[in-house]
Amino acid sequence: MRKEKAQRHRGAKAQRNVPIILLMLTLLVTHYSLPVASAAIVDDTVASLQKQLASIKDIKGNFIQKSYIKDLEDTQEYSGTFFIKKPSQMMWEYAAPRDEKVVINDLNTWVYKKSPNQVIKTKFTREAYSQVPIALVASLENIRDDFDITMPDKHALQLMPKRKIGFIKTIVLELASGDMPVKMFTIFDTYGNIIMVELKNVQTNAGLNDTIFSLKIPEGAEVYDMSQ
Repeated sequence: MRKEKAQRHRGAKAQRNVPIILLMLTLLVTHYSLPVASAAIVDDTVASLQKQLASIKDIKGNFIQKSYIKDLEDTQEYSGTFFIKKPSQMMWEYAAPRDEKVVINDLNTWVYKKSPNQVIKTKFTREAYSQVPIALVASLENIRDDFDITMPDKHALQLMPKRKIGFIKTIVLELASGDMPVKMFTIFDTYGNIIMVELKNVQTNAGLNDTIFSLKIPEGAEVYDMSQ
């Protein structure tokens, strides 16, 4: 009886994961198989993207993150809000059940885990992008410096890192019209994991206050400084 219940549980879990997994696999096949745009079109698109991003001083909005973990054959979904202010300030907060807040100010990163009331301080580096994918939004202005770029679709750019960036293998940007020229990005890493981040309700140049990007240590919180 227990064995049958376990099998039914695994089957139900697999069915729940099928739609997002199929979507991710479709993206993977699509972005590797479509004809590549000419170099001139790619250059014009990238130049336009970088020009538009250069005009943005700050960004705020909501995000939905869907992560397919290959080893677990599991899909995890999170949502939350994010704030970015150039040149190096970021804050995003996951909604329940994750209940986690991340603040990046210059090279310092604070992660506040609400349930255990813990704060972890680390140094932020490029190696962390595959672990904190929303931070990529702040680094797209000079993508020519960091990536080899192709255009498998008129609304997408495929980025291949020129140098090692964590475990990132490929990034696909889905482009949009409007003030924020990127509406979704998908990260494929070297372990076969896939992370999709969709940006929603985005506002640019809202004049964000610096206080957003400072973390007040909650009363009684345990603080672990891993930045030394």
